[in-house]
Amino acid sequence: MRLLRTVIAAALCLALFPQPASAHSRAAFVTRDGATLELGGKPFRFAGTNIYWLGLDENVGGVGYPTRFRIRDALDTAKAMGLTVVRSHMLASTGNPKSILPDTTGPLNEQAFATVDYAIAYAGTLGIKLILPLTDEWAYYHGGHRDFTDPYGLPGEAFYTDPRVIADYQHYVKRVMDRVNPLTGKRYRDDAAIMAWELGNELEGMTPSWIAANAALFKKWAPRQLVAAGRRFDIDPDTLADAAVDIVDVHYYPPTAAKVASDAATVAAAGKVYIAGEYASTAASSSLFDPLVDDRAVTGMLSWSLFGHADDHGYVQHDDGFTFHYPGDDQRMTIAVKAQMSYAEALGARLTPTRNTPLLTSVTQRAGLNVLAWRGAAGATGYRVERSRTPWGPWVAAHPGVLSDDQAPWTDVRGRGDSWYRVVAVGAGGPSPVRFVRSVPVSAAPGPFTALTPAPGATAVIGPDRFAWSPAADAGAYELTVSRKPDLSSPVITVVSETSGYDNGTPLDPGTTYYWQVRAINAKGTTVSPVASFTTRALPTSPVVIDDFDGYEDSAQLGAAYVRNAGGGPVNLTLLPGHGMQIDADPSAAGYAGITRSFPAKDLWGQRGLRLALQRPLGRTTVSIQFVAGGAYWEYTLPDDASGTVTVPFDAFRQPPWAPSGQLNLREVTQLSFYTGGPERARLVVDDVTAYP
Repeated sequence: MRLLRTVIAAALCLALFPQPASAHSRAAFVTRDGATLELGGKPFRFAGTNIYWLGLDENVGGVGYPTRFRIRDALDTAKAMGLTVVRSHMLASTGNPKSILPDTTGPLNEQAFATVDYAIAYAGTLGIKLILPLTDEWAYYHGGHRDFTDPYGLPGEAFYTDPRVIADYQHYVKRVMDRVNPLTGKRYRDDAAIMAWELGNELEGMTPSWIAANAALFKKWAPRQLVAAGRRFDIDPDTLADAAVDIVDVHYYPPTAAKVASDAATVAAAGKVYIAGEYASTAASSSLFDPLVDDRAVTGMLSWSLFGHADDHGYVQHDDGFTFHYPGDDQRMTIAVKAQMSYAEALGARLTPTRNTPLLTSVTQRAGLNVLAWRGAAGATGYRVERSRTPWGPWVAAHPGVLSDDQAPWTDVRGRGDSWYRVVAVGAGGPSPVRFVRSVPVSAAPGPFTALTPAPGATAVIGPDRFAWSPAADAGAYELTVSRKPDLSSPVITVVSETSGYDNGTPLDPGTTYYWQVRAINAKGTTVSPVASFTTRALPTSPVVIDDFDGYEDSAQLGAAYVRNAGGGPVNLTLLPGHGMQIDADPSAAGYAGITRSFPAKDLWGQRGLRLALQRPLGRTTVSIQFVAGGAYWEYTLPDDASGTVTVPFDAFRQPPWAPSGQLNLREVTQLSFYTGGPERARLVVDDVTAYP
């Protein structure tokens, strides 16, 4: 009977998952040899990612189970990027009515297991290995370790000491490990797709006795799988000492190559496998990864965190500052995605295109114009929308170039009459199934309207960040054209908008007159606004003083203006009359020391960069300049020999890896900071900080 059940499950798995990896990669368990992992008898190092929501999600209109499409799409994306290990919180699932264990003293929730079964089975077909935390330090929507202490009226710390709580936790884990996945016919503890069970995510209160009891027990229950453990930041020394712990997990927000290498060396010296179980994806770069490629102590680097396509169109968004999509929503994300893929490839991963196709999820009409939305395809770098008069072609491009996922829904302003549509994925599996739309008659062209912003004839315009016009009655879409020429030839912007405005991201030349016009479009015809003009602001010719240090009465007033970063080392400031600000800092213990001055917004638009007088009479430390512009952080680390008159162009500044993405808006500069880093005390003298034209 067991053999029959396994055969049936295997057949079902093949039917559900049409893209299996090799049988060898599916069946092989990851093993440990001292401080290294092996797969199929070969060393196994990896680039990976976190997809925490595979069992239960919070990002699509409340807490609910992700669809099978979303599970496949995210895992397919990881596979296409060469990310061969996925860490997921799908089994840290307690205390919520939709969790695996809604009541930690009650029965399991079979409905919740369905998505987990599917995710584990599908990951196995792709050859992706899983790291599964079993609870969580934090009381997020999916549950955490306090769900085991709350029923007894105990504080969270009792999770590590109270025998009843520990027994409940172990009972939950035993039931999870013993579960038979109906899609594979295997118990979870017998499934090679599960590389490691993690005692919990970022557990802060683990004791040596608690680690020893649970790690040994879980190893006994699942002898072919590994045991991982770690806390939020830095190495938990108790994990290094326990014989049953295979993998030590350390998290970084942000990571640096030096810190990762140092931690990996410490873990490897203890005979354990090192992984960075979470790192800020915004820090993914060649400067992080290149030094780690040949470092055998660094077994795995897992970014936080990957989201895939939504069920209807576009991507699922998660606003924590570290979410990424493939191939990237903006330039910063695209660079980080490519860096992860390059690292994966350097470690031996194969980057293979997917065979996935998009799906036209809706074709609606607005004022007789066809509006298309499509569900994206994992691995696609863009899409071509094609139109035909018949379901079999010939097909013609409905737009120039390639569209991104973020451009759906998309309005076809050129198509008229009954039409068939399909969407072709670029870099993935090909065209979607076709959809038919019947034309709807419209009685009249759109009504009249006028240009609003920039105001006709406006001068000294910065940007502009937005074009706006009054709504036109019965308009289905608008087409904006911007040109340097009054006849609008050779346009610099041509874009379609569904609303009476457009947020502009195209930089325009300073001190230049531009002409613009909007066409309101529906299926009956077009109404055109009068051509309007505006002139952009000319570049400045004079510098802007940010701080010349002449306005402070004494060192106390200077210290009140420049506030020490409380997380860094000690800093002492001295006002040197006529010579600026002396900074005495000790970054040796914390790794950095810094000061920040906040001020009313300064308009530095058009300035080329920062200039300052700098002396470095003491210490071999790094010196970084940081500022905040438009709410976004920007940073530059000076060369080691920088002194005297130092100039840094604004385009040399980059956003720190811990900072959310933002645009460089020099019209609103509100903070200036100086940071030192290194093992020694430092003395800096700073004077005459200006923005230069």
